[in-house]
Amino acid sequence: MSRGPPVVTLAGVPRTRHDVEREEKKSEILDAAERQLMEGGVSALSVAAIARELGVAQNAVYWYFTSRDELFVATLERVLRRVLHRKPPHSAGMIGIIIWFVDRLAEFEPLMAAMNDRARTSPVVADFRDELHRQLRSMLVGAIQGSVLPGELDTTADVFVAAVEGVLVQGLSRRERTRVLRFLLGKLLRQRSGAAS
Repeated sequence: MSRGPPVVTLAGVPRTRHDVEREEKKSEILDAAERQLMEGGVSALSVAAIARELGVAQNAVYWYFTSRDELFVATLERVLRRVLHRKPPHSAGMIGIIIWFVDRLAEFEPLMAAMNDRARTSPVVADFRDELHRQLRSMLVGAIQGSVLPGELDTTADVFVAAVEGVLVQGLSRRERTRVLRFLLGKLLRQRSGAAS
């Protein structure tokens, strides 16, 4: 029985029908997991409920994601990737763009808090959290690189990341969060202009 021509990926590597079906099933599972997370938070994430919703055995879900934590990480990664690929308004300037990204992260603070909590006991979640932190810090360093003294770039990035984590954990309103972070960025980024004068 012929399966037809293989599907070709962007990289030019052929994919079989089986590969395509596998990706489609993973996507269905992630769609269901994302709905659960958005509607009820991490406590609502249930492999059994996903299996029931999709009409498959619970073991079928575990075939794609070997644990609930792996499913949580894959879903969170998918959500954050989509959020971080949205384009900020470039007319806002560097500080405005940084604040825009913080606002996007704030949309998912309950999930981020759950991620930090699970990372204490789950190596899978801890690895994801650490990689996410590294990527976000790298983006920040790239944004502020020309605006602080070179020898103070890492410390400036660390201070700002800690402040972002703090305002998100405190649950400040968007207005208060923006006020605090703009104030801090203004102080941190003036280091270079103050040193030059």
